[in-house]
Amino acid sequence: MSYPDENRPTGPSRETSRIPIIPLWGQLIVPLQGDITDAQAAQLCSDVLRDIQRSGARGMVVDISGLWLVDSHLCAVLARLANAARLMGTRTVLSGMGADVALTLQSMGIQLEGVETALGLEEGLAMLGVQVTGARTAEAERAAAQQLADEMLGLTTPAPMKTSA
Repeated sequence: MSYPDENRPTGPSRETSRIPIIPLWGQLIVPLQGDITDAQAAQLCSDVLRDIQRSGARGMVVDISGLWLVDSHLCAVLARLANAARLMGTRTVLSGMGADVALTLQSMGIQLEGVETALGLEEGLAMLGVQVTGARTAEAERAAAQQLADEMLGLTTPAPMKTSA
């Protein structure tokens, strides 16, 4: 019976792990999470530009809502990526920037020239022309959740199912 060597890495190292690039409806979604190393940022640029060339993506949303830290180097990388993507015909939207990150970047004088921003991923996709049809508003979602909870607790009777003729 063999035992794993405790000193040997069991998976990809943080330095070499790839950031996912998700193709969706002619767009690319790039969710950034945790702490992005310089090596990952460099790899991300080449991977994204390769995927733009392969897919012909018309737009890209880079979502930074999951980042722990956004420093000047990462901002420069994202700005270069957006500019290179624009040269290839792909519009870039940066989504999910928190107030603390925005204030820090502004106080450091960091400019994201030519990069559009959105509060969240949905807004970023909407800016690129992606429209979700049949979606409920937040208020309708809350009402439906409350109705379901009431039904499960026996406080109301289930609403009749709609049937198509």
